[in-house]
Amino acid sequence: MSRQLAPITKFLVFILTSMAAIISNDTRFLALLALLSMLTYLHPKVKPYIPFLGLIACHLIILYLINPSYAVSLYHYDISWIYDFTIQDVLYLLTIMLKDIVIINFLTYFIISSRPSEISASLAELGLPYRFAYKIGQLFTVVPTYKKTVLKLKQAAAAQSKTVSKRTRLHFFLSANQHHALSSRHFGKKSHRTWYAIPVLSRLDYLVLLLALFSVIISISLIYINGSRLWNPFI
Repeated sequence: MSRQLAPITKFLVFILTSMAAIISNDTRFLALLALLSMLTYLHPKVKPYIPFLGLIACHLIILYLINPSYAVSLYHYDISWIYDFTIQDVLYLLTIMLKDIVIINFLTYFIISSRPSEISASLAELGLPYRFAYKIGQLFTVVPTYKKTVLKLKQAAAAQSKTVSKRTRLHFFLSANQHHALSSRHFGKKSHRTWYAIPVLSRLDYLVLLLALFSVIISISLIYINGSRLWNPFI
């Protein structure tokens, strides 16, 4: 299914689900949304990245250290668990963690499962000037190009029993950047261009977009159902 989705669909799903996750602080809804975001791992290229898990952990630790008593004041309740760490802290940090999971999963899915040209085309379709859309898409090609070039360089050096210095690697990295900078000069004077990487939206695309939009509607509806953005099980 993931291969059939258009790049612009993936991008809009990321935007809509991120909005839904940001708007609502209902842990139940966020848990369901995070569970649905795990479906992105069905794509063969999308895998959990350890650095992202570390980033989420750092985010939670920093939030707690800035104001350890925030969760207690937020839920207006105090149930101690371990020393000064309360059940309210657990629920609050769990809520934030679920938000991070939703946003990171759908962002990773969009970036990893889309080619740079598709990313550029999707951004241009949403109204971003094509010069900027093209340059943003090219950012995702610099690192892969650099890795391939360095790999070839190492193989050539190994065949001659030589090593590749950091200065040489830097030279090839700058060369890759220069190549992309030169390619961005071939733009016309008009404000639009034709993108060949834009597929026609299918029924599956519209269905997925409808579900993503529905998640935003649910997120807003929960504000009125709960009386606020927060779901407080302690009341």
